[in-house]
Amino acid sequence: MAAQGIGGISGPSVRPGFPEGQTQPRVDGSPRQPGTQLPRIADGTLVNGLVMEAREEGSYLVRVAGQALLARANLPLLPGQHFRAVWDASGDIPVLRLSDAEAALLGKLPAGDREMASALLSRGLPLDSQALASLRSAWAGMGGQPSQLGPLAELWARGIPLTAGNVQVLAWYFTLGEKDAGSLWKRVRDEIRSRAARGENPLAILKEMTEGDDDLAAFLRGHALLSRPSREGIDPSLLAPALLPAGEGEGALTARITTGAWKRQGKSFWSISFEMEGDRIGPVGGDVESDGKNLGVTLKAERNETFEVFRMRRHLLRQQLGDLPLALQHIAVARGRRVPRIPGRGLDITV
Repeated sequence: MAAQGIGGISGPSVRPGFPEGQTQPRVDGSPRQPGTQLPRIADGTLVNGLVMEAREEGSYLVRVAGQALLARANLPLLPGQHFRAVWDASGDIPVLRLSDAEAALLGKLPAGDREMASALLSRGLPLDSQALASLRSAWAGMGGQPSQLGPLAELWARGIPLTAGNVQVLAWYFTLGEKDAGSLWKRVRDEIRSRAARGENPLAILKEMTEGDDDLAAFLRGHALLSRPSREGIDPSLLAPALLPAGEGEGALTARITTGAWKRQGKSFWSISFEMEGDRIGPVGGDVESDGKNLGVTLKAERNETFEVFRMRRHLLRQQLGDLPLALQHIAVARGRRVPRIPGRGLDITV
């Protein structure tokens, strides 16, 4: 279940057009570039998308093929999660489902394992006996509630202990919208600035806040859990992101952050990827990769005007990154959507 593209369409099942007599429920007001013809999504298309919001009655607001759409799902999804699924447009409201091959695989598993397997498959995670055994044991010990499966899969994908406390923190974090996260980050910043102005150590303040028992502590713990790199070989872009404000003040955007770590030829590498979207700039994203000595940066903008701004100001970013104790290998600026991938393919450093 490797990723092919954020909001993109992949695989040989892509067919132009829409079955006769069917309509595509699109959410009014979704950002689009003037004059752009948004593609229709044919029944049976394999799509990669982003869960923007959980809606009532088991439906979701998802971004697929550059548009915000309402859909239901027969696989467990979380707000902020990337997914790869089949777009089933045979009914009044499209349904996101697993492929026939994945459904056949589920059919071979014991009935009690199928929900857990769906949570793994929707995130591109390996469906092996170790993963299923780990989730089965932890889930049974917590009471086997369906709402616990998503957090459990996210924890396992990062190699984090599958404890009830971690599951509870993530389950709460996933209910937050971008405005909620922005408000909580503002409270964190204000607290640190106020106390630091009185001479307290900012790191000590942050540690104390994280160890508290209020919503700020839960938020910081959830952010720390989702900021952990995914297991090697697992595409972090299909996991739920941490939310980080991109700027301050009214109208500041929220970036969705994922991290990865891997080894190649005995060397360790790390990546940080981000995505965000604004009315003026449209969807933008990027990847930063490093081996601890070198640095590579790739930025992507879907809108032409945003791409031109990135391209014209690339030298400013180069100057700012020049202060880091890392050798800047490249800053690439491209037009289009950022494509989720297993990290490491954009930074080839062997020195």
